[in-house]
Amino acid sequence: MTEVLDRHPQPALKFLAEDFVADSFEKINVVLQELLVVSPSSVDEWREWVLWRSELDSVIAEESLKRMYASVCKTNDEDLEKANLDFQTEIMPKVEPVDDLLDRKYLDCEFRDELRNGGLDIYDRSIELGVKMFRKENVPLNADDEKLSNEYTRTIAAMTVTYKGEEVTLSGMSKYLADPDRAVREEAFRLVSSRRLIDAEVLDTVFDKMVALRNKVSLNADFKNYRDYMHIGKERFDYTPEDCLAFGENVKQYIVPAMRKINEHRRQKLGVDTLRPWDTSVDLDGADAFEPFTDAAGHVDVSAKLMSAVAEDFGEELRWMFSQGLLDLETRPHKGPGGFMDNLEKRRVPVIFANSGTTHSDVETLVHEGGHALNGLFCRDLEPVAYRMPPLEFAEVASMGLEALAMEHLEDVYPVDEARRARRDSLEGMLSTFAWVATIDGFQHWIYTHPQHTREERTAAWNTLLDDFSTGVDWSGLETERSSVWHRQLHIFQVPFYYIEYALAQMGAIQLWLNYRTDRETCVADYRHGLSLGGSAGLPELFEAAGLSFDPRGNGFADWVPQIVAEWEKAV
Repeated sequence: MTEVLDRHPQPALKFLAEDFVADSFEKINVVLQELLVVSPSSVDEWREWVLWRSELDSVIAEESLKRMYASVCKTNDEDLEKANLDFQTEIMPKVEPVDDLLDRKYLDCEFRDELRNGGLDIYDRSIELGVKMFRKENVPLNADDEKLSNEYTRTIAAMTVTYKGEEVTLSGMSKYLADPDRAVREEAFRLVSSRRLIDAEVLDTVFDKMVALRNKVSLNADFKNYRDYMHIGKERFDYTPEDCLAFGENVKQYIVPAMRKINEHRRQKLGVDTLRPWDTSVDLDGADAFEPFTDAAGHVDVSAKLMSAVAEDFGEELRWMFSQGLLDLETRPHKGPGGFMDNLEKRRVPVIFANSGTTHSDVETLVHEGGHALNGLFCRDLEPVAYRMPPLEFAEVASMGLEALAMEHLEDVYPVDEARRARRDSLEGMLSTFAWVATIDGFQHWIYTHPQHTREERTAAWNTLLDDFSTGVDWSGLETERSSVWHRQLHIFQVPFYYIEYALAQMGAIQLWLNYRTDRETCVADYRHGLSLGGSAGLPELFEAAGLSFDPRGNGFADWVPQIVAEWEKAV
């Protein structure tokens, strides 16, 4: 990642030396101890203390991200892996207990009410919760969990197949699942699935250890189970686990029937007896897989054009990031799985990591991460650093919402037929997201409320959920592959319970899309305003600022689903 110039200059540090690097506990602890011993005596001095601590947190966060980013870009580099693990399992576990002392120092402040009423209410709420959740005995357990997460990354990143004489990553095989030749699609699907099964035992073993660790963490913190622990720990102040389960029931009632209708149409158009897993990505008219770009530069160009069609500066920001080396997009062997956006908090600029093929789906992914990047840029001036981190349920509105808005401009970038295909696929994706999220979220609810389960019981629970949210795809003869599909969902391993956010945000994105179709100028202004608030407001307030309503149970499905299906019917 290169130094960032001009467009978004790095703010000067106010409390730390400009060359301060948080690369050892000893360096960090010098500042931590200063924060501990200082005695602010007024509201203004306490506010400065909060900003001082925020500046240190920013520098620590940037060092953490830089090490993690480098290691996932080259998972076979032992030095990079060690540097990342050292930070997460050696340095941070020493920082966390001192952070707890700082939290308690803040909570004991005699001016706390004035600080809370002066704009630090959300910050105060988080600090109070952090003290409630912290247990010193959980620090080494969380470090062990981080090591297991790294083992998952390394295992997945090493997965490649040999296809047509070439070594291909599993992400790189995705384009063959859109090939009009059904035999090619089936071959690609079976090849990838077989490769995943080779490491199924390894991944199950890793996950067994994770479940045991996480259950112990929750018990140490006086919670009945890890599900309840994580719900509170993720600061879900505005909805409950029961709301999540009610969401799943609404998905069954409204989403599953709509998806079955869509998949039945697909089956008929393809002229097949049953819809198989390798039939879900191919074009219904038998056209070749559309590849709108061939390299990273082309990927950025197409994505930026779509973003600029929504607002000119949106695309300009993506191009600027590419020019500054803040994007790593192309898939390659030994590159970590998945994709993400995160912020370099000292520099206050975003970075994007992805594993792109050459399909429209990859364009959607970059636009999605571009929405996250805009969120980071629009709120980069907020203090403290926690206010530059929107709650995940709204952060995903930034990304999924931009995808939905960009969908309205596909004809500006693609040939007419390809735009229609992409639009149809995007509308289907709006709905299919809900069924998959309900499956993954429901699975995690079951796992952690049954922590002593066996692998056989876990498999049975997974298959029951797949049946409950089945949308008409036939997996007969592929029972083993179906039973381990959850292995590919990195969230289950690496960021447990980070998944319902996608559904809550998709409901926001749908509302944003409907607003855009009515009044584009107002919609974009509201979107920009919501993103500019970062994490300085609660979920309902952030949704309202963006012109949306917060609906954790999915009660709006009755209204939204028919409108989505009607637009889909125009595109088929």
